[in-house]
Amino acid sequence: MKRRGYQKYMERKKKLTGKRIVGIDPASEKHHSAVLDEGGIQIGRSFSFPVSFEGYGIKLWNELNRMLGNYNPDNLVFAIECSCALWKSFSDYITEKGYTVLLVSPLTTYHSRPIMNHDFSKTDPKDALIIADNARNGSYSEYRIFTPDSNKLHRLSITYEKLVKDRQKAVGRTRALMQEVFPEYLLCIGVDTHGSLYLLERYFLPEHFQRIDVHKEEKNLWHISNGNHSTDTLMKLKTLSYKSIGSHVQEEEEALRLTLDAWIIQIRQIDLSMKKISSAMIDLSKKTEYFEILISIKGISDLTASRFIAECRNLDEYNHYKQIEKLAGANVRLMDSGRYEGTRRISKIGNKRLLKLLYQMATQTVKFIPEIRIKFMKRQLKKKCYRENIIACVPWLLKLIMALIKERRQYVFKEEATQEMKKLEPKYTDMSNKDKKQRKVA
Repeated sequence: MKRRGYQKYMERKKKLTGKRIVGIDPASEKHHSAVLDEGGIQIGRSFSFPVSFEGYGIKLWNELNRMLGNYNPDNLVFAIECSCALWKSFSDYITEKGYTVLLVSPLTTYHSRPIMNHDFSKTDPKDALIIADNARNGSYSEYRIFTPDSNKLHRLSITYEKLVKDRQKAVGRTRALMQEVFPEYLLCIGVDTHGSLYLLERYFLPEHFQRIDVHKEEKNLWHISNGNHSTDTLMKLKTLSYKSIGSHVQEEEEALRLTLDAWIIQIRQIDLSMKKISSAMIDLSKKTEYFEILISIKGISDLTASRFIAECRNLDEYNHYKQIEKLAGANVRLMDSGRYEGTRRISKIGNKRLLKLLYQMATQTVKFIPEIRIKFMKRQLKKKCYRENIIACVPWLLKLIMALIKERRQYVFKEEATQEMKKLEPKYTDMSNKDKKQRKVA
């Protein structure tokens, strides 16, 4: 796999042989450019053009005509740093013109700055030149145009992840407020559940729960919480309210009520938006041939499968599971030199959303899928480190997924793997029980 990576690197360099490169450092108001000739020498001075119709359509081409004379899509390519979303509109524009667009990572630019002149200083002309030079050296990926459905799915996946973060913020603020005024509340019910939001819209101070009518609220709470909470929870809250150590904020009740309502409204609105987006993502994913294959693996839900498809885009483009592993930043960083072998760690340089998603998928599938659970239990029996061992199962999960996709078949439990898993289960259960006893004693 390493050798194949080096070969691809050399192939990328060869593609640019005999071509001139326009390096673009994107910005919100104007892009800065530097042009390299076939030998990698800068032509003239760098120039900038505004991010506008006139800048793209007139200023850019006037400068290129002045510097290059005759050029066409066969002997000229554009390299642009893919930072934020500043590069997207220009890449689409240039691609429509028939030119090849190369994407250079901001991390590559960052590490290349001191190489040029042993100086970490950052300027737009310098970055534009570095971007063009890095592209010439093969440190790029080609800009690709995906189908509208793929783009919609990818955009919804990004939006969903942002909503998850926004929800976590709102929940954290709600929890912080309750920790101040009624900390015992958090011992009884999760602050962001439907039942909890129902209660917090009506009661939130200890005095409120002291006056609560249990018989009146028990049926509503049982129905809203899907039977998870009812009389016992309400009686526990009422009992704890008399012994609460929360701050005395009775005179501030109006301001606290407005604050809490603001967080609750945010949580409810985000939940509604997430529900709509997840439904749309699942509908789009069902149009692909990957969806049914992924959900056939027990532990992978409809939403998880949809998000995996969204982040990987076209799964048929991957020849090896390690390509997805590297895309997510779950690949192992090697630190070997001579007889020295450094600690193996994942790189974390990649798609953070996909990395988080793969961890979630491994956490669930490790409970059910023999091929993955065997790997997990063996590692746990050797060295107990839950998170590290879950991450170690990610390559096995990806290997399984890629095999199913290549063969265009759904997952089927294998008798041999199932029997091996059953043999390991008693050992793993005994170890878990011993750990529980030791924690109780401690």
